[in-house]
Amino acid sequence: MGKKAGVQETTEVRNGTDYNEYKMNPVEWVLYAVAAGAILFCVGYIFYQNVILSSLLALGGLFYPKMRRKQIIKSRKNKLNLQFKDMLYSLSSAVGAGNSVEKALSVTLEDMRQQYNDPNAFIIKELELMVSRVSLNNTIEDVLNDFAERSHLENIQTFANIFEISKRTGGNLIQIIRNTTQIIADKIETQTEIETMIAGQQMEQKVLIVMPMALVFFMTKAGGGFMDPIFNTGLGRIIATISLAVILLGAIWSKKIADIKI
Repeated sequence: MGKKAGVQETTEVRNGTDYNEYKMNPVEWVLYAVAAGAILFCVGYIFYQNVILSSLLALGGLFYPKMRRKQIIKSRKNKLNLQFKDMLYSLSSAVGAGNSVEKALSVTLEDMRQQYNDPNAFIIKELELMVSRVSLNNTIEDVLNDFAERSHLENIQTFANIFEISKRTGGNLIQIIRNTTQIIADKIETQTEIETMIAGQQMEQKVLIVMPMALVFFMTKAGGGFMDPIFNTGLGRIIATISLAVILLGAIWSKKIADIKI
């Protein structure tokens, strides 16, 4: 299986990675589904004290791999976005030193290899692909546009568009790259600062989600039958279901609030 995964990774790198896609292998899918199902079963048992109802709730774990896939795609794109900022600084410096853009890509690749210890870092793989395609007489504009299209990131698409227009119109390429780099880098840094600021709020959000479950569990164990009407009557189970729905809606709502884009 390891050999097959390596072949798939090599093919992906050669053809260029589409960062809006992530193919989850069967082992990953099963692990995520089982883990999510186990957590949902425990939550269901806390609120229902019934194995059948808890098992039905655990089936929701089958939907988690799809959610996890979206999280992985978002994480990959965030990493690429930050790495692209570093690439821009290096590219701007290389072009400012008098290198052609084609040569500057090779210089930037070496800089990124020194900056990132991981040879499989997204930006290193992308720069290797760019340098390889430029050596095969692809134009720098086509190479950047292909990268921008596959990244599905606004900052990279903006840079590629501005670069293509400046090459076509014959503007001051060095100054344009420098100004564009600064604008895009400032935008990325602002987004990073916002994410850092809301990280603490996200932790509070998780605590608030767990607290009602912990409270129900504590009252069940220490209440001496106080919670039995919730677990043994139809009305009680309806109330338990509504409570779970409110917790879920609160989690979704708070997640959307924290998802700030600039």
